[in-house]
Amino acid sequence: MDALPTDEHSMIRDALARFLERAGGLEPAFRVSDGGKACELWRGIAEELQFTAIGLPEACGGLGADMRALVAVGRELGRVLAPVPFVSTVALAGQVLAAAAPGPLRDAWLSRLAGGTVRAVLAHGGHGVGDCWDTPVFWAEQGGDGYVLQGQSGPIPDLMGADLVLVPALCAGERLLIALEGEALSGHRRACVPMDATQPVGVLALKDLRLPAGAVLDCGSAFAGRCRAAIDRARLVLAAEMAGAARGAFTLTLEYIAERRQFGRTIASYQAIKHRMADLYVRLNRLDALIDGAAVRFDQAAHALKTDDVAETEARAAQALACEELFAVSAEAIQLHGGVGMTFEYAPHLFFKRATAMRALSGGPVAAFRQIGLDLIDGRLSALPAGRAASEAETTLRRAVAGWMAENLTGAFEPLRGRGGAGDGDALPELRKAWERRLAAGGWVGLGLPEALGGRGMSVGDQVIFNEEYARAGGPGRMGHIGEGLLAPTLAAFGTEDQKARFLPGILQGTTFWAQGYSEPGAGSDLAALRTRARRDPASGNWIVHGQKTWTSLAHLSDWIFVLARAEEGATGREGLILLLMPLDQPGIDIRPIRQINGACEFNEVFFDGAMARAEDAVGKPGEGWAIAMALLGFERGISTLGQQMGFARELEAVVALARQAREPMDHAEALGRAWAGLRAMRHGALRVLGAVERGEAGPEALGYKYEWSNWHRTLGELAMEVLGPEAAVHAPEPEIVRLQQMYLFSRAETIYGGTNEIQLNIISEQGLGMPREPRGQSSGGTR
Repeated sequence: MDALPTDEHSMIRDALARFLERAGGLEPAFRVSDGGKACELWRGIAEELQFTAIGLPEACGGLGADMRALVAVGRELGRVLAPVPFVSTVALAGQVLAAAAPGPLRDAWLSRLAGGTVRAVLAHGGHGVGDCWDTPVFWAEQGGDGYVLQGQSGPIPDLMGADLVLVPALCAGERLLIALEGEALSGHRRACVPMDATQPVGVLALKDLRLPAGAVLDCGSAFAGRCRAAIDRARLVLAAEMAGAARGAFTLTLEYIAERRQFGRTIASYQAIKHRMADLYVRLNRLDALIDGAAVRFDQAAHALKTDDVAETEARAAQALACEELFAVSAEAIQLHGGVGMTFEYAPHLFFKRATAMRALSGGPVAAFRQIGLDLIDGRLSALPAGRAASEAETTLRRAVAGWMAENLTGAFEPLRGRGGAGDGDALPELRKAWERRLAAGGWVGLGLPEALGGRGMSVGDQVIFNEEYARAGGPGRMGHIGEGLLAPTLAAFGTEDQKARFLPGILQGTTFWAQGYSEPGAGSDLAALRTRARRDPASGNWIVHGQKTWTSLAHLSDWIFVLARAEEGATGREGLILLLMPLDQPGIDIRPIRQINGACEFNEVFFDGAMARAEDAVGKPGEGWAIAMALLGFERGISTLGQQMGFARELEAVVALARQAREPMDHAEALGRAWAGLRAMRHGALRVLGAVERGEAGPEALGYKYEWSNWHRTLGELAMEVLGPEAAVHAPEPEIVRLQQMYLFSRAETIYGGTNEIQLNIISEQGLGMPREPRGQSSGGTR
């Protein structure tokens, strides 16, 4: 389901990492950059590790075409800017050569590439590897029993040391792949002085070069398709190498700022620096998720003997994104190293030069994102998640959910399609409550809850399938989400048997609706500063509550509320808290809706003036409230994220539809392409995190998800208004445009509620990166 590495891929990664550490880490890159000779890295990679055979056909001495293995090697080499031609020889030339029809010449070269005894490159025009096939800069004419070849390339990495040069050429409207070797290369290569000395470049200039017919390896439309796919696989490995370099620059910067002291403390303790590093960390995780997810899709397609257009587009997006992130991280590395970052003695300049060179040699990210956007506008690409190779059980479940939705989300429920989303949370409440009862009757509530508690005990993967198909069908926002998604798993983990017996049935039957009482006027993101008090009544043992909660979603439409309150006199911060379950229809509770920026009233203020929670309705003991509250927030960021993303995809589809009608659709193509890439990265990242959680292997990457999606969604809202143009200034009558306008306005809140961006960046930097904690007041503790 996710893109976590298998044991085999982890072994490849770890073996190469150990080898590179023994070789000195960044030392070979320093040595080559300073004019020294190349080290013996390539020989070791070929002979000791045999990694030159990765990704090449077994029939020719390779180890198999596993993209995850290629990506693992590329990423580790990038971390230390290893001055070896792995991407040029194995990932690019090797993949293109493997795509050609089997034959003595092709097979012999593949065997030598796998053995690491030769090096190879693919010639291109200097605007990225993708231009070499669609817009070749070489052309051939038939002459006698051979060809005459002409043309000149742009700068090609590793050209000067190549034993084999693969040249895509146009001949009478047909594209050929020609092999140049030996004498055919003599005098036709010119070395350039590279910006990045760890990666030498040269230009190939051919004039009236006569070649025998046997130099043509393959041609024709079928080969053209295979060649494009091979180039896209190579893009992904190139993206992995750049992502590894970005991670290497990030790590050395993190280590440096942890030691560098200014004004009496390490510069890592300054919030401005913490926020910059946390933002880069989220961006790097996003890039890695996109790369690894695309690699999995490539491998699944190869196993099924199919092509995967989505994986190929993801590879192009990953290469473009990697260019940008490597540049951003390496530039920040220089800035945060200060003056020493500008010297040859320190490593930041190596990464910055690599970033500059790769951005130039790749053709630039803007063109790539623009093309993806044009593919969306022209209908060649969809924003909705595409299917991939799936088991029979997964396919059966998808069909069952889709069929049930088609049968039930109709008639009286038809008006609910697409309603209840961002900024529309209080729409059609009674009809949506009836829909919850219909879902429950169909067995679609409590999917992840154990069967012993009335749920279905579904796996994470099956729950993801339900949420995706639910959103794909236009299922409305869930009125029962807080009860089902937050309270039910909390009761399963911390509740008494009596509490489970009394509260779970109403949640699972869609008859009882819950609100969440956490935030307060003085304790929004700083949840540990809350002041709502709960004191025991000596006579009954019940809890009497005084205080105020705010931003309480759908409290005016709910039956019960779970409230985090301070149960111990004099307790501050995270101490002395308790979680109470309270009916909202009782004396001492006053609910006042808050009108939002878009005119809706989804949020509420809830005032408690002597309201009561029964003794048996306290979850846990006094003092355990903080731990339970944090566990509950963890449930909040669970399976439903994939359904949320499907909703995002439907919104992106709506924006694309608007762009098709715009006066200048091309003006929006780049932004649409970026939105698509960001959404795909989020999907792969969420699948990866959910898979890790299911195995009990969750890492700090999950900390960045809320920051990532809320910023992406806000940007989508801004894009929707840009596409609307002058019409964005008026309230449109069309429902689909109204929903986009509502989303645009409400998305401003998404980087605030659930922990503001600033709080999220503190959490990511401190809990994810181990940077020093912010000084906190006595009552402060922070929250997610």
